[in-house]
Amino acid sequence: MSIAAAIIISPFARLVERTSAHSENSFRQYDAGAVKLGLLLRRLQTTASAMHTGAHPDDEDSALIATLARGQGARVAYLSLTRGEGGQNRIGAERAETLGVIRTEELLQARAIDGGDQFFTRAYDFGFTKTVDEAAAKWGERPVLADMVRALRTYRPLVIISRFTGTTADGHGHHQLAGRLTPLAFRAAADPAQFPEQIKEGLHAWQARKLYVGNFRRTNDAKTSNNDATGAAKILHLNTGRFDSLLGRSYYEMAAEGRSQHKSQEMGALELRGEQTSEIKLSESFVQTSAPESSVFDGIDISVNGIAQLTGLRQLASIAALSPIASDAQRALEGFNVFAPFRSISTLDAGLRHTRDARRILQTSGESTDARREADFLLAIKEREFAEALQLASGVRLDVLADTETVAPGESFTVTARVFIGDDVRPEVKELRLRAPEGWRIERLSEQPTTNETPSARRERAQASASFRVTPPIDAPLTQPYWLRQPREGDLFRWATDAPRGAPFDAPLITGEAEITIGDNSFIVNQKAQYRYADAVRGEMRRDVGIVPALAIQSTPDLMIVPTAREDLTRRIVVRLTSNSPREISGTVKLQLPVGWKSQPTQASFTLKSKSERASLAFNVLIPPLAQNALYKIGVTATAVTTDERTFDKTERAIDYPHINTHRIFSAAETVVRVFDFKVARLRVGYIMGSGDEVPEAIRRMNLEVTLLDEDDLSTSDLAARFDVIVVGVRASQVRADFVGNNNRLLDFARAGGTLIVQYQRPDYTMRKLAPFPAEIGASARTTDERAPVTILEPAHPVFHFPNEITREDWQGWAQERSLYNFTNFDPHYTALLESHDANEPAQTGGEVYASLGRGHYFYTSYSWFRQLPEGVPGAYRLFANMLSLSKYDSSKQPRAAR
Repeated sequence: MSIAAAIIISPFARLVERTSAHSENSFRQYDAGAVKLGLLLRRLQTTASAMHTGAHPDDEDSALIATLARGQGARVAYLSLTRGEGGQNRIGAERAETLGVIRTEELLQARAIDGGDQFFTRAYDFGFTKTVDEAAAKWGERPVLADMVRALRTYRPLVIISRFTGTTADGHGHHQLAGRLTPLAFRAAADPAQFPEQIKEGLHAWQARKLYVGNFRRTNDAKTSNNDATGAAKILHLNTGRFDSLLGRSYYEMAAEGRSQHKSQEMGALELRGEQTSEIKLSESFVQTSAPESSVFDGIDISVNGIAQLTGLRQLASIAALSPIASDAQRALEGFNVFAPFRSISTLDAGLRHTRDARRILQTSGESTDARREADFLLAIKEREFAEALQLASGVRLDVLADTETVAPGESFTVTARVFIGDDVRPEVKELRLRAPEGWRIERLSEQPTTNETPSARRERAQASASFRVTPPIDAPLTQPYWLRQPREGDLFRWATDAPRGAPFDAPLITGEAEITIGDNSFIVNQKAQYRYADAVRGEMRRDVGIVPALAIQSTPDLMIVPTAREDLTRRIVVRLTSNSPREISGTVKLQLPVGWKSQPTQASFTLKSKSERASLAFNVLIPPLAQNALYKIGVTATAVTTDERTFDKTERAIDYPHINTHRIFSAAETVVRVFDFKVARLRVGYIMGSGDEVPEAIRRMNLEVTLLDEDDLSTSDLAARFDVIVVGVRASQVRADFVGNNNRLLDFARAGGTLIVQYQRPDYTMRKLAPFPAEIGASARTTDERAPVTILEPAHPVFHFPNEITREDWQGWAQERSLYNFTNFDPHYTALLESHDANEPAQTGGEVYASLGRGHYFYTSYSWFRQLPEGVPGAYRLFANMLSLSKYDSSKQPRAAR
């Protein structure tokens, strides 16, 4: 065996790595051993391919994807216009871009189950919209259409299946636009005059053969489908509940498991058995089929021999070269033995050789350029499939482990590649090497390095291994999702020209390659480098390797609310430093202050001697009197004297949940300061956390103490003695059984003189009769336009006067929406305080209602405080402060009329 030191490639090299990079947490029953080999042998028989389109993560018909990909062996991709940034978050406080990272990962976990690939456009999910026009206006149809065409020209599917119809029946405006654009993309991808810049980049026009759209039946009434009398024959009914003996379950069961990966959206589903149906309707076709159809591929020759017809091959030699490939694939499937997969090696070896022969014949043939290119595209896929099947049949496994999860630019780490081979066959390992980005240095080590893993009495014994010292350049970019490297342009992400545009994430930084020889053939096994460690509870854990700054900085708080004042104000900022370097780092930290502002001290020194060591430095910031109402930024920079006077100014945020891969986001280290006219009464606040939000921290920014209430607090403590006001977090009725069980105690707290503020809940809140008086919550009762006019219905109510006088300006600068899950019908005991509605819709008065309870107060307020307060919206703080302060209002004073 010879071992090559390294090869360097660009991040564009492997489409498969970018569209299917979901291996770390992939579901091993489908991704290893005889089951995976059996699925791959199915795929070897066919050239079938499809692309499914929708607007968001969790829009897709996962059962349809699983049926096509797992059951029929087709290549199937889901193209989602957005990454779902506008949704709520059931599992944590991430919002907007950070939520989009979570939902991207959740899609990949679903695809790992149903067998699909994944694509995206640049569109940012700006939140729920009721109209297609708003979606088109915010995104622009052309940029999104261009990205859809790019995905089609890259993946080259035979069939396109739109989840949506492009009509108002789709509901959400994003859904409608996805349905409208899909047929346009179906046609535009085939026209080289459309988006010619893609053609110049090396993509080629592509005409899919068929276009289907979803045939929804939203109720038991068949009239709600998008079918009509003349189109009944075009409806394709697919039994997605078919049992697959190889997988031991039906495709619908797999799809339900995949849907349950959308944990941030609480999409947990039952894995139902028995017949289930997906319905789609043929919309456009370039092939002749007989009705009714039994498959989306009816009328298309998807056999290996059918490559000739699909691509327009004319030369006898090119056509004849396909027959041995088809025969080898069929013999491998027919002879497959789950207990002895190695018996398929000779057939798979022949298939790989014949596929390579066909590609060579094709390149020297007299075929047209288009026919040669398209046929080679399909044969290249078959070559990869035969090689992967050989790997599985021979029991070859490549493990590539790094000795660290994170590394700073310019610093070295060790990567070891090991090959493990099953007992039944002994292929030759010809080479082991690494691939890395351009500019990285890779050196082969002569000795195996010692491991930093948890000591064990057992050792791993590989058939071949090689270790490398890897050093990224000093200017290596930090590892974060590629679409977040640059600020958005409105509601579109900006993709750099070197980014894997449309892919879920970048390709792995470091990939190991093993060149394996069996018989007359060699093939490459790839595996990304990961850091491995043992968690005492969860067992073996793996993390992707990433570049991080040598010094990470966090400025706390990241948002500061400062009331307008006539005297100097002092606020405290704590700068937290974390070393990501094994070397000692020392230096100084300074704040970058607005003109006229001062800090004490002006700078502070630090020394961090080892990786993961931390330090905290406190600064008192002096804000001058009569600072203008405005947004200010206080930047933080650290200058390290031991690293050539390099400066550091990045905050590192890790997104880490058990069901997804870990990702890091980097942003400027700073504190945003909002100065505006603001008052709040002195209060004791209790908070019942719901599904996760940052409202408690926002209340602390008002200089109030907040106590997070647990079950003991709710069930046994004297709430009236401890608190003036209790705030209920979003969706608490769904996630806090202790809140539901002690709801009467909370209502008694209000009757005793306290203020109970309930933020938006789902309809179960009123169905369970948790509100003090009868009411109903509408799932679609919301105002999605953040600029929609707001009318104060009770101008004399003190909540609009104390302690802040509410004006029209307080409704400016809101983000994403006004309200969601409003009361729709409610008892006369409630007083509607505000009205706001989207254009051309009826009035909605249930977004904020008030009820007097005994000596106290009750609010149900579905205005989106959970979004506005973390964004630092001044009016949201003033309004929320008034609700908090209501128990301190002196009723003997006459309120003034609201302006």
